[in-house]
Amino acid sequence: MPSPCSLCSAECCKTYTITVTAFDILRICEKTGNPSNEFAFLHEPRLLNYDPELVLDTEDGYGRYLLGIRSHPCIFIGKDNRCMIHEFAPLSCRRYPFTLSGSFNGRFCPAFPGLLLRLKGPDLPNESMAHELNMHKKIVGEWNRKPGKKDDCVAFLLEKAKALS
Repeated sequence: MPSPCSLCSAECCKTYTITVTAFDILRICEKTGNPSNEFAFLHEPRLLNYDPELVLDTEDGYGRYLLGIRSHPCIFIGKDNRCMIHEFAPLSCRRYPFTLSGSFNGRFCPAFPGLLLRLKGPDLPNESMAHELNMHKKIVGEWNRKPGKKDDCVAFLLEKAKALS
C-alpha cells in the first residue's frame, strides 16, 4: 500500500507551524548534520488549543513562545511534497493526523488519504510520544522557573535534553 501522505499535497506541512521538542531538534541535528539555528526557532503560540506546559516564558515575563520548525512550508518538505526526514521527524509529524489521545484530526487531509490514514493508524505509539513529551515539559518547566533567563533558551533546552538522552 502506498503511503497515504504520498497521495496529498502536504497541506499540514505547509499550513501549520510545526511545534517540536528539544529531543526532536537533537535528533534532526544528529541525522542531518545541520545546526539547530538553521531550522529551530521560538514562535508565538497562535494555536487555538495548545498545552500551556510547553510554553516558554521570556526574561521579561511578557513573551510566551513555543519551540518550532522555522519556515512555511516546512523546510524539510521536498518538491514532491514528501518529508525528507520522516524516519526521524518531530514526534508531532510522525503522529499526525492522530492526537496523543489517539483521536483522528485530519483537518487538512484529503478524503482518500485521510481514510487510508485512519485504517493505517499512527506511525508512532502513544507511549513513545507521551514519554518524550513529558521529559520536554520538565525541561520547559525548569526554564520557566529559572531566574534571570539571560541564557539562550534553545541552547538551554538542548543542553538539558542531551543530559537526559
